[in-house]
Amino acid sequence: MKKLILIPFLLFTLLSMAACGGDNENPFTPEVPEQPGNGDKEEPDTPEPGENGRYLVLYSSRTSNTKRVAQLIQTTLDCDILEVEPETPYDDDYNGMLERAQKELADVRQGNYPPVKTSIENFDDYEMVLVGYPIWYGSMATPMQTFLHNYASKLAGKHIALFATSGSSGISSSVSEAHDLCPDAVFVEQTLLLTSSSLNQMESRVPAWLNEIGANKEAPDTPDASSLKVKITAGDHTITATMDDNAAGRDFLSRLPLEVTLEDYNNITEKIFYPNPKLDLEGVARGCTPSPGDITIYEPWGNVAIFCKSWSYSDDLIKIGHIDGNGIESLQVSSDIKVKIERQ
Repeated sequence: MKKLILIPFLLFTLLSMAACGGDNENPFTPEVPEQPGNGDKEEPDTPEPGENGRYLVLYSSRTSNTKRVAQLIQTTLDCDILEVEPETPYDDDYNGMLERAQKELADVRQGNYPPVKTSIENFDDYEMVLVGYPIWYGSMATPMQTFLHNYASKLAGKHIALFATSGSSGISSSVSEAHDLCPDAVFVEQTLLLTSSSLNQMESRVPAWLNEIGANKEAPDTPDASSLKVKITAGDHTITATMDDNAAGRDFLSRLPLEVTLEDYNNITEKIFYPNPKLDLEGVARGCTPSPGDITIYEPWGNVAIFCKSWSYSDDLIKIGHIDGNGIESLQVSSDIKVKIERQ
């Protein structure tokens, strides 16, 4: 008798459970455990430190040729050094590496940069960043292209010196790429290229190049006087700029502090003033295609012109510095501006 009563009860229970689960119910799926590190922000890398904190050697290297040059520079200057590494290491197989390099270079030309695992908080403490890389098919190796692309804003106003290794390719194309990647950086004109036929000369060529670009192990006797950084104060706003290391730039620095009125010229295209006497232009390269933030001299008039807008090339313009970061936005107004310019 008990069994007869139990059977209808079980049937009723099963029918009730079925009715509660309509067609729109999702099937049960177990929770997927979170992968370690998912969503975590990576800590910035810390460069290997040296005693001389004025310089940072930043390099990428696959076959260790560029690494050897970078390490020699680091030893010579006793400065900080950091390797830029791809997120996925390259194959040891040479042909496989070539195929990947060609694909990555093609991707970069389309604006798709292969990820790197190297990061850095800032470059504020460095006077100069020495950037080294191998040359692949005439171009800068893609890990360094990605890194410069990622950190272009933090490198604005920073002096950058380029060195590279290659089988036989020249460096000029990669220099143009660096300028495009970091348009607001200040590039040292002298570069260093060591090819397969000259790599064995690096013990002599590296020190000679460092001497040529003014990088040395000793700290300057008067660091404030040697700095190329200036600050420009207009009312409550202060922006910074980095002067070029040429005769005109040094002459400009020697006259600071200055209090001048920047006159608006050509509808916020330029802010100008007239130094008296005119700045020293001996040995300074002529010709410039100004972009926003460029500090220039217009040779026929002798005036300093800070460009707020891009302008066409002129043989009479001489670049002597650049406003750091987005500071030029403070000067992009239609009125004249009284400013104080002094060393930073």
